[in-house]
Amino acid sequence: MNLNQETKIKNVWYFRNQQPIIEAKRKGESQNFYGALNMTKTNKDRGKCTAMAVNKQNSKTTIKFLKKLIKIYQDKKIFLIWDNAGWHKSKEIKKFLSKINKDKTKLELFNFPPYTPEFNPQEHVWRALRQNITHNRLEKDFSVLIKDCLKYLNRIKFNSIKFENLF
Repeated sequence: MNLNQETKIKNVWYFRNQQPIIEAKRKGESQNFYGALNMTKTNKDRGKCTAMAVNKQNSKTTIKFLKKLIKIYQDKKIFLIWDNAGWHKSKEIKKFLSKINKDKTKLELFNFPPYTPEFNPQEHVWRALRQNITHNRLEKDFSVLIKDCLKYLNRIKFNSIKFENLF
């Protein structure tokens, strides 16, 4: 996901005849995030999001994120379903997978069909993040906004998102 400093104006409640004033910024910094949502049925971590901020999304940062997931779920097999970003299917990713899965499969990757973000539970997490943290907000210090986003993503349980209901 890419977050930028531009204020997103959304529906807001206000008193009749008193239009709200929302300070907006049209240009600014941006930040990329990786996120993975634990969708296991019986795990105590169901609904837990693991997020990481990166400057750029590419094969190198994708591998860094995958290593983070492997470290978190050390003794478990990870079945990761994600979108079709080019860096998700690169030679570097394939090489990394063959290396870490040499003795035992630790990480298996599967891609959603092209152009189907509605199937991806993580997209619901990004929407909740925007609704709860970034919409109708101008944060002059962008680093504060990034910290608030990471805090929200890594602490909130997204149990209401049902993977099986998306197909």
